[in-house]
Amino acid sequence: MPDTAKRFAAIDVGTNSIHMIVAERHDGRGYRVVDREKEMVQLGLSSLDGQPLTEEAMQRGVDAIAHMNEIARRWEVEEVIAVATSAVREAPNRRDFLRRVKNDAGVRVRVISGEEEADYIFRAVRTAVDIDGSTALSIDIGGGSLELIAGTADEIYFTASEPLGSLRLAQRFALTDRALPRNVEQCRAFVRQRAAKAAKRIRRIGFDMSVGTSGTIQTLAAIASETPDSASLALRELHHDRLKSMIPQLAAMTAADRAAKFSIDDKRAATIVAGAIALDEVMSLTGTETLIACPVAMREGIVESRVAELARTSRSGGSLRRKSVTALAQRTDCDLRHATHVARLATRIFDQTRELHGLERDARDLLHSAAMLHESGMHISDRGHHRHSYYLIRHADLRGFTEDQLLVIANVARYYRKSPPEPEHPNFAELTPELRAQVQRLAAILRIAEGLDRGHRQRVRDVAVQTKKQKVAFVARTRANASVELTSAVKRARYFASLFAKRVVFDSN
Repeated sequence: MPDTAKRFAAIDVGTNSIHMIVAERHDGRGYRVVDREKEMVQLGLSSLDGQPLTEEAMQRGVDAIAHMNEIARRWEVEEVIAVATSAVREAPNRRDFLRRVKNDAGVRVRVISGEEEADYIFRAVRTAVDIDGSTALSIDIGGGSLELIAGTADEIYFTASEPLGSLRLAQRFALTDRALPRNVEQCRAFVRQRAAKAAKRIRRIGFDMSVGTSGTIQTLAAIASETPDSASLALRELHHDRLKSMIPQLAAMTAADRAAKFSIDDKRAATIVAGAIALDEVMSLTGTETLIACPVAMREGIVESRVAELARTSRSGGSLRRKSVTALAQRTDCDLRHATHVARLATRIFDQTRELHGLERDARDLLHSAAMLHESGMHISDRGHHRHSYYLIRHADLRGFTEDQLLVIANVARYYRKSPPEPEHPNFAELTPELRAQVQRLAAILRIAEGLDRGHRQRVRDVAVQTKKQKVAFVARTRANASVELTSAVKRARYFASLFAKRVVFDSN
């Protein structure tokens, strides 16, 4: 093994299954998974809801973890990271189980909270799905609990962990074999009641896409697409209408028939109806029409977290351009938190209005840089600071940019406030027609983004944009009262509306 490579194992001790992945990290180059192992132990079988883990379940768990630890040792791993979730978390005899795992399997298992579990899951999702600045809803259905997470690639806004796992529901409502209609309805009512509060919060936050993780969702997506391999690493879409139509068919079958017809594990076949009901109700409550079935789960999140921790001290700090821009922002005492937030809002608007502005991706980087530096002129004077910003950027030694790119950045920052670009302005007149068009479009976007953080308090955490035939609708996703910010954005959007000949409207949620 090369000196720069480090191997470690991540073990996820779940209610239904125990999973392990062995990862090899290369300094500066992320990691790759070199081995996987899974055993459907069903630790929560005949327990959960305050009941202790059974002797048989604990022994199955100890044996599975010992087997995985042996595989990890063969790979000469430097570290084994093992965490346990719902079944162990709730069990009154969890200390007995953890002690047996340590003594008999040689692995120290850490019990984590539902919130930490959600964080690991979302870390994994962000490595497998291109969120690209969008707000995503992640739904994970384990054996004991169901996790809901809403966030972006940079921040998690909301997490909830509810006792709505597939094994738990299957046991409570007798859904393991052929399911009676009244049991199905009782299960539905229970899920609705438990998940309603979290779903309401999520709808208020708003999201652009939905991602489903866990073996249950992978299996449902495989059945829906009529492709039997639920372990495929491909991303599948699962439509809500299709899921709804599958449930009566699955419920009317015995577990053995489900296993045979859909080529799924016997234990999965016994819990799949409960998992499908939980997912159906959550999709209804959150207004999700389609979700992406994602093959990663908590164990990948554990690896991602560990890799990030190991790399934290050796990170390069970003590209040459970004480092140069950040250095100037620091030298001029910019409010970096505000500047970074405005830059994120601006690039979010850029990404969602591509068909309208028609600019290439390189223009996105120029917009980001202008947003980071739009208040740099306040270092000289508050009065007319947008003009001072132009001068500072224009004559700064920003590395990685061409002369034309510096002109665009300086002008976009110059026009984030007050009057828009005018032909008689000398700094604008010196530009070529192509550069003028770039400046106009990027400045129109930056003016709105800056308005959305007028108070420097990040009350508007995200913005969604819908471009229609005659209007552009902005929806500000807020974390607090943002009336000042919305009023400012409406005012600063007048130039955007005039430039693109569209009616602009604002709303919030």
